[in-house]
Amino acid sequence: MAERAAVLELLNRPEYADLPPAQVWARELDAGVYWCSERTMYRILKAAGQSGERRRQATRPARTVPQLLATAPARS
Repeated sequence: MAERAAVLELLNRPEYADLPPAQVWARELDAGVYWCSERTMYRILKAAGQSGERRRQATRPARTVPQLLATAPARS
């Protein structure tokens, strides 16, 4: 369990928060550190409920739907 917590902490570091596990795994291998397999990183994220999109998404304000209000009958 301590190993899984350490891998989850690694994946949630600010420099890795926007990256998929495959890139985190490759960067750590380039640095000479092997934590676990790439697939295990995906499993750990899924178990923690973090298997969705990892990139920061732009949030836009909600748009209001224009409403027409009749104040008098139409004259033609």
